Amino acid sequence: MAEPSLPFEDLRIELPDYVKEDGSKASQPFSKSNHSFFQRRTLKSDGNGVGPRTEYFKRHLVRIFEQIGRPVPYRFTDHLGRERSMDGGCLKFVGPDGQDIAEFTEQDGYIVAVTPKPALITRYGTTLSVAADLELLRKDTTVSATERRQLIDARLGQGQFRSSLLAGWHGRCAVTSCSLPAVLRASHIVAWREASNAERLDPENGLPLVATLDALFDAGLISFNDQGELLAKPNLQDHPNLVEPGLRLSRRPSERMQGYLHRHRCINGFEH
Repeated sequence: MAEPSLPFEDLRIELPDYVKEDGSKASQPFSKSNHSFFQRRTLKSDGNGVGPRTEYFKRHLVRIFEQIGRPVPYRFTDHLGRERSMDGGCLKFVGPDGQDIAEFTEQDGYIVAVTPKPALITRYGTTLSVAADLELLRKDTTVSATERRQLIDARLGQGQFRSSLLAGWHGRCAVTSCSLPAVLRASHIVAWREASNAERLDPENGLPLVATLDALFDAGLISFNDQGELLAKPNLQDHPNLVEPGLRLSRRPSERMQGYLHRHRCINGFEH
């Protein structure tokens, strides 16, 4: 059968370019070039699907699904109006013949849309409540009672994680130096669902930020380079009052924190 004659759906959804961990450019998990439809039997890829490129695909597949509230079309336009489609190797890894964490919608034998399964949404979804994360912690038999209590407090932005984080920054926002506790958030650099339990409790994997900066940082709209200079996504230029030019961390990040910030930049598509 011939490929479906389907247009690129006008999602206009923000999709940062994928870059390798060393900052170099790479083949995009959501292609900008060849947009031919795939059949399930023709999907091929080497490896086991474990790595930053496939993780990027999974994360953004879930994010798009959450934002549009329906199966993600195989072909669509991004926020810059560019035509995008799904990489065949990534489809193989997440599909029923791979890790079986996504379902395919097919037309005339060709994959036309993809729906992440609950297990994938649980891992990468942002609409899951803190309560759901706490329930997972309570059921985790691999940690001691003491560590579980520490993790629960850290997920709530309280406890030893928050205390150690604020102590390291003298009780102030790492950027604005605001010392008002009510507006300070104990923000993880490598997000909760991306981090190991040890990283979730490591104060070097955190920044005390005022609520607005915390929300922008958590959404991947801002980050920081190894010198502590604030990096902002281009679309924030349309909202000039959110982030002032020249903002930076009040001290240079430690070597360990630089490693966390590097991961934050890679995850969120910053090339610096």
